[in-house]
Amino acid sequence: MNNLIAPSRTLGYSNIFIDFVTDSKPAISLFAGLSPAQIADKLDHVEYNRPAICDILEKQNKLYGAAAATFDNIGRLRESNALCVFSGQQAGLFGGPMLIMIKALAIVKCARLYSEKLGRSVVPIFWIAGDDHDYEEVNHTFVFDRETERIKCEYSIPPERELPTSEIKFDDKAELEKARAQLWQAVGKSDFTPELAAMLERCYTPDDTYVTAFGKLMAALTSEYGLILFSPSDPEAKRLAIPFFKQIIGRQDAMHQRLNYANSRIQQDGYHIQVEKKDNAVDLFYNDSGRRPILRAGDNFVCGEQSFTAQELIRLIEERPERFSPDVMTRPVLQSYLFPVLSQKGGASEIAYLAQMNGIFDLFERVTPYYRARPSLTIIEKRFEKLIAEHNIEFEELVGDVEQLINRIFGESFPDNIAEVFDHLRKHIECHFEDITTASLKFDQALKGVASQTFGKIDFSLKAFEGKAFSAHKKHSSETREKIYRLWRSVYPNRGFQERSINVLYFLSRYGMGFIPFLYDRIDCEERAHQLIHLAEYK
Repeated sequence: MNNLIAPSRTLGYSNIFIDFVTDSKPAISLFAGLSPAQIADKLDHVEYNRPAICDILEKQNKLYGAAAATFDNIGRLRESNALCVFSGQQAGLFGGPMLIMIKALAIVKCARLYSEKLGRSVVPIFWIAGDDHDYEEVNHTFVFDRETERIKCEYSIPPERELPTSEIKFDDKAELEKARAQLWQAVGKSDFTPELAAMLERCYTPDDTYVTAFGKLMAALTSEYGLILFSPSDPEAKRLAIPFFKQIIGRQDAMHQRLNYANSRIQQDGYHIQVEKKDNAVDLFYNDSGRRPILRAGDNFVCGEQSFTAQELIRLIEERPERFSPDVMTRPVLQSYLFPVLSQKGGASEIAYLAQMNGIFDLFERVTPYYRARPSLTIIEKRFEKLIAEHNIEFEELVGDVEQLINRIFGESFPDNIAEVFDHLRKHIECHFEDITTASLKFDQALKGVASQTFGKIDFSLKAFEGKAFSAHKKHSSETREKIYRLWRSVYPNRGFQERSINVLYFLSRYGMGFIPFLYDRIDCEERAHQLIHLAEYK
């Protein structure tokens, strides 16, 4: 099995993403074309409130229980020429899908790489999207059981109203214990589960929100790497964002003009629009008894049943900034408003919507970051290596119709006309036996009965052998089929990439905490192809 799988439509990637990662036109022209060194030079001319944002980072990461390496990096960010590499995700239950850990380790590695290339401090920051309010996306996670069946673990009690995940607590103790029990029952006991269970008990408590619990777990799992965690839902961070929120209100016409122009270009180039927005969308949310989008209504603005003039809305931003949050189009700009962002690592859907909005950075006097696709990878467990090698299985076969793979392997392993083979053998033996019998009867006709009895025994033995061969064929087919299905469920669960659903705790429960440094070593943070990481190399 090849270790690098080129992005393709077969793997579910969009055309715009494929063209982006292959530096192909017209996609590449939709993004800023500056190098990291050029972006770094431009960032040197932008003012940031480093003391305030670093104080916020220190406070948050102390809450999460971060290690010394994280605070060393926060100290470096206080330097006037220090820069950041960003990635982020919603605060999923028990750390969410594997891709979160991949993103986190990748930006650590990229920050070190860019720091060496540029000769200046570059630190990794993970944006915990705690302003998001899609509860159904974060209230569950998946692990494999011992049969490689995908098992759902869920905290199934929703909040009474639509809230940002930073405000939703795990305040039902019984439900939280049930979710943890689902996890450990699925993965089973190992030498490593007691340590992991204790870690999860510390991080996920009834007093924690989705964001604080997630932050604690990520800080514990990445303690040696200096990863900085940031929650934009922090009231102090929202106060720093007041001028930005006000600019969104005051620059609506210019923003829509640029967004519409970008969408038009994207469609003319034959690509899809990742994020469809209403013409009256303000690209800002307001949280008052539920998080809702703000819309334009002529010269005024509405949110749910509330109506505001521009002046009233700006005054509300000044007085209650913690109630406001950016949407998908303005979130990357807020990131660059608060931090000197050198590079942004994103997945396929993120890259697609960045093509829509990357033209609005300069409206807010901010530098468009160096966009790169995040690493994408699949873990190949050692127990499947023999099967893969024996049948020369390629990754692309597992993301297609798995029955075609099974038919290919069976066709190579077993004759599909085995019944015809036995019938031909029986007729062949019978024909030659008749010749021998005819020749023998010339010597003694009394041999006819012996000949008939002898052929009956031969025919009986042949039929018995045929039956046993069919049984062995059926058993081997069933065993091989089940092995292939287990492999398929492992690398392409629920017909999607493993990283998009399976929680890292599954691998930690089987292989221990050493799995994370192993993963860090194996990730190529700049590789654009899908990477296969083989645990046969894990010691």
